[in-house]
Amino acid sequence: MTHRLNAFAASTSGNVAAIVALLTPLLIFIMGSVVNLSTAQSAHSRLQSAADSAALAAARELYMANSRPEVLKSVAYSFAMTNLGNQAEGVSIDVKIGGRSDATAAESAISTEVTVTLSKDFGKSLPMPDLTGVIGELTASATARIAGGGRICAIALTKEGKKAIDISGNAQVQAADCAVYSNSIDPSGLSVTKVAKLSSELACSSGGYDGIESNYEPLPLTDCPAVSDPLTSRIPPVPTKCDHKNQKISNNNQILWPGTYCGNLQVSGSKITLRPGTYIFWDAKVKLHKGTEITGDDVSLVFIGKNSSLDLKNDSSISLSAAKDGPMAGILIYADSEKDSGRSFKIESANARRMIGTIYLPNDELTIGGDKNADGKCDITAADDPAETGSPGCKSNVGEFSDWTALVADKITITSGVKLVLNANYADSDVPVPAGVGPVGGNIALSK
Repeated sequence: MTHRLNAFAASTSGNVAAIVALLTPLLIFIMGSVVNLSTAQSAHSRLQSAADSAALAAARELYMANSRPEVLKSVAYSFAMTNLGNQAEGVSIDVKIGGRSDATAAESAISTEVTVTLSKDFGKSLPMPDLTGVIGELTASATARIAGGGRICAIALTKEGKKAIDISGNAQVQAADCAVYSNSIDPSGLSVTKVAKLSSELACSSGGYDGIESNYEPLPLTDCPAVSDPLTSRIPPVPTKCDHKNQKISNNNQILWPGTYCGNLQVSGSKITLRPGTYIFWDAKVKLHKGTEITGDDVSLVFIGKNSSLDLKNDSSISLSAAKDGPMAGILIYADSEKDSGRSFKIESANARRMIGTIYLPNDELTIGGDKNADGKCDITAADDPAETGSPGCKSNVGEFSDWTALVADKITITSGVKLVLNANYADSDVPVPAGVGPVGGNIALSK
């Protein structure tokens, strides 16, 4: 009996050993797969977290600075690599910029989404050999969406009347990266007629619009909510005395200094340099003509009083950038809230390609160009010298070389012969963008 039990035990032990020997590779395979899968899941989770942070950062950069694609990719790459830390080696990145798939026709050109995709060949990084070949390249993708905001570069504030924004003749307005708003509830509150064209990221009218499809790219949205005056809280400096009175500068190179100017400032045939600071024109009429060139950086031109006006004639040349700090930061031209039929603000310069900052005329009309009747000559007003018969062509070029320009006025009129470029390259400029123009009201979140 004892002999049989010993024989059985020996037989069983041999079978168990054989079974263990047979199962060991399978157990190692299963354990290795579990370890590999757990490691891969952890790596993918970190890769996804990096993609999320990179997409949000790139979308924020797109919204706040309207940066170029290569800049967005650099921002996304930096955030992803920082998030991945010592797992960053071998990770590739792809960044795509686009609009919502459910966007309307008018909104389809607006870049409101950034998608970041991170990829890594993870097979060589596994702690155990991947005998299944299942775990290879890991991929994580994230899309961040900008919702409820935009970049504003032109607002006509008046809530009533036809042609709050009036673009006529053969005028060309290019605002590819920002929005143009008319607050007028009139059916013709936004008007682009004849062969004029408004090309914008978005055009929005609180009322309706005049013009045909070829006048717009894209067609405007209508019945839009009015945009509040973004700079109503800006308080201009209050003048107490005149530093300069009734200046006439002719055929001279001269430096002007910040201060209060009263009466008339007429400049002809001269090169004028503005030193940094605030220039207050108190019941002053400013007129530049007859080949005058004016340059200045870190400056603000402030017009106070019902007799103030600005007239930059067609044969003038303008290169200005707004204040970088202080109460007028980001504002190039400011007019107080006085409203008088005698006030006018006209920019018809043939070369005003560099005007960086905001032109703010809350109760006045801004006229860019000087050929309302499209006869090829600059319009003549009673205040002009009768000998000024107008420049043939009367072509005005405004804003083309500016990093960014914003217009906020009661009404905005763009006449024949004008090429107006409203750039929104905020990241390239050291001039701050005032709150309410440029990027406004956006919410940035990951798309579900």
